[in-house]
Amino acid sequence: MSSKEDLFASFFSANQQRIFGYILGLVRNTSDAQDVLQQTAVTAWQKFSVFDVSTDFLPWAVTIARYEALNFMKYRRRSRLCFDQELMEQLGEDVCEVPSDAAEDRLAALGECLKKLPAMDSKLIECRYTHGLSSLQIADILDRSQPSVCNSLRRIRENLMRCISKNLTPTCAL
Repeated sequence: MSSKEDLFASFFSANQQRIFGYILGLVRNTSDAQDVLQQTAVTAWQKFSVFDVSTDFLPWAVTIARYEALNFMKYRRRSRLCFDQELMEQLGEDVCEVPSDAAEDRLAALGECLKKLPAMDSKLIECRYTHGLSSLQIADILDRSQPSVCNSLRRIRENLMRCISKNLTPTCAL
C-alpha cells in the first residue's frame, strides 16, 4: 500500500463512525446509511488528491457525505422525512464539533423524538424540512398566519431539544 492509501485509510477509519452517524441522521435507515457511507468512501478516495492534509479531514468528508446523501435521497425517496440542504449543512457543522459518541447518540435521540411528534407537528416539520417551504408558504397551505407557523416551529424545535436532552440524560436505578 502506498503512503497515500495509508493516509486515506487512517483518516477515514478514524472518522468513519462520525460520518456514519451523520449520514444515518439524514437517511434514517441503517442499510441506506451504509450504502451512502460506501459511496462517500469511494468519492472521498477519488477526490483525496485535492484534500489538504494540513486541514481537518472530518468536515471535508462530511461535505462529501452530505452530497452523497442528497443524491441518494433524490433517487431513492424511501423515507417520508428527508431534510433540506440548509439543515444538512447545519448538522454537518454540528457533527464536526461534537465528540463521536455524543454525535451518534444525539442523532439517534433526534430520530426517536421525531417519531413521537403529534401528527400536526410532524406535518409542519415535513413541510419545512422535507419540502423546504418557508413559513409564509406553510401558512398559506395550512390557512394559518405566518407568526403562528413561526411560533409552532419554534415550539417544536424547543420540544425536540428537550426530548433529545431527556433521552441523553442517564437514569439511575437503585
